[in-house]
Amino acid sequence: MFDFIQIARKGTQSKKGATRHQAPVVKAKPVKWWMWLLIPTVVIAFIFALFKLSQVTPDNASAPVVKKEKVAPKSTTSKQVTPKVVAKEAKETKKEDTKENFEFYQILQDSEVDTSHVDAYKSTPRGEQDFLYMIQAASFRNNKDADRMRADLILSGMDTNIRKTIGKNGKPWYRVVIGPFASRSKMNRAKDKLANKDIQAYSYKIPKED
Repeated sequence: MFDFIQIARKGTQSKKGATRHQAPVVKAKPVKWWMWLLIPTVVIAFIFALFKLSQVTPDNASAPVVKKEKVAPKSTTSKQVTPKVVAKEAKETKKEDTKENFEFYQILQDSEVDTSHVDAYKSTPRGEQDFLYMIQAASFRNNKDADRMRADLILSGMDTNIRKTIGKNGKPWYRVVIGPFASRSKMNRAKDKLANKDIQAYSYKIPKED
């Protein structure tokens, strides 16, 4: 029996050894040379793509956010007040013009040409001039009106005075006179100034005092 067991073991060992020697050995296929170039290229391209994507920012992030400023509503107070002010000034100007026109026409009504003071001039033989020229701008019943015209004519550079005379009815006249003038040319220049002021004046002669 001992021999039988040993023989059985030897037979089993011999079968196992035979099995090991009979198993085929699988050899790994060699990697082709172009695969060694392709793999690094793909890896590098992938890394480069990730780098580019990390630098790209969204459109809405790149565009600056513009804050809308609140526009204050325009005040309409000035537009409403200005016409009222202009209308008020226009009314005041119109009132002043009306007042001035009224005063001017009132002066014309109160004024009158008084010739009672003009003496008849007697001609003398030619030689030295024995008379002077005078100009009467206007005559007034009211002394204030005469004084007002006198002040205006003085500002215009004319030698002006006020002379009081009594009319035929016994009422006084305040005459605004300019002069005397030694020559007709000087008198005419003064009358031209009065004409520019719309003053209808007349001239007369007075005896020259020695």
